[in-house]
Amino acid sequence: MINFRFHLISLVAVFLALGVGVAMGASFIDRATVDSLRGRVDALEQSYRRRGAELDAARSRLASSDNQAAALSGAGSRALVNRLSDVPVVLVVTDSVDEDVLDTTRTSLAVSGAVPAGTMTLKSSLLESRKADLAAIRQRFGVKGDAPAVSARLASDLGVSLSLLAASPPQATSSSTTTIAAAPSGDVVTTPTDAAGARAYIAALRDFGLVDIADGASLPGTRFPDGTGYRYVLALDIDDDPKPVIEPLVAAVGTDAPTTMTVAESRSLTAAGDVPTTTQDQPARGSTLSAFRRGNLASQVSTVDDLEDSFGRIALVYALAEQRDLGRVGHYGVGRQVTAPFPTIPTR
Repeated sequence: MINFRFHLISLVAVFLALGVGVAMGASFIDRATVDSLRGRVDALEQSYRRRGAELDAARSRLASSDNQAAALSGAGSRALVNRLSDVPVVLVVTDSVDEDVLDTTRTSLAVSGAVPAGTMTLKSSLLESRKADLAAIRQRFGVKGDAPAVSARLASDLGVSLSLLAASPPQATSSSTTTIAAAPSGDVVTTPTDAAGARAYIAALRDFGLVDIADGASLPGTRFPDGTGYRYVLALDIDDDPKPVIEPLVAAVGTDAPTTMTVAESRSLTAAGDVPTTTQDQPARGSTLSAFRRGNLASQVSTVDDLEDSFGRIALVYALAEQRDLGRVGHYGVGRQVTAPFPTIPTR
């Protein structure tokens, strides 16, 4: 006869054995999994340390390369010295261009011997005139149309003004005017036809806050816009829209005073050793210059698409020298439709 108590104890023993076995097996598997994961983490950590050391070495080499390139376009550069001796250069800039880029550009131009004639800033108000000012601007400059049409007309006439003061100025240009006196407030300022009219037009734009003019540390008689014989560097930011103002301005200069302007595109300046960052929605390099790298303007103005880079500033100086010495233009940088990274080294 089977004892029920014995049978119950047997069943309990079986289930207890199963539980102990499951517990021991689970414990063994957990340790094996943990050991495996820990090994992988250790391997990844070692890999990250190696990659970090490689990245630090790459950054060090990049910083050294950047510093060497900066020396080529900076103070004491033998690559730039005397390339533009006594050439009065005016910076025409949008108010969105990185100030550090402008400072390094001024340094490169100064090393080349160029005379810093001044800086003209195209204010955002030139692009988007307030409704309260639009009627007064129409009356002052004798123009009609909506705000975009007015901006385009003002930009075009500003380009005509720059042309009249540019290198190898037209015969109608008079150099007798030495002050930037504006036309009387009641007079209409129309498209200029001589140097005096060009200065009056620029002064009227300044009075309306559409442009700003900062004097350079220039020689007597070269301060913009008092003199003549200027060459222009027009600097714009990669995010600027060139169509409303820049394109009509450059078209006027290119048509009336070809080979006197270089248009340069820039991004923000990066520290030595840093890799420039870009975003998917950022325009491709050279996109703001596309209108000047095709058609008639391609043979009238030079372009540089990497002004924030040391080699871009070297290209800028050489492009100006190429225009002056050979009457030739080119399109330089690393973006779309370039002629070469930078011009052939000009002879002196």
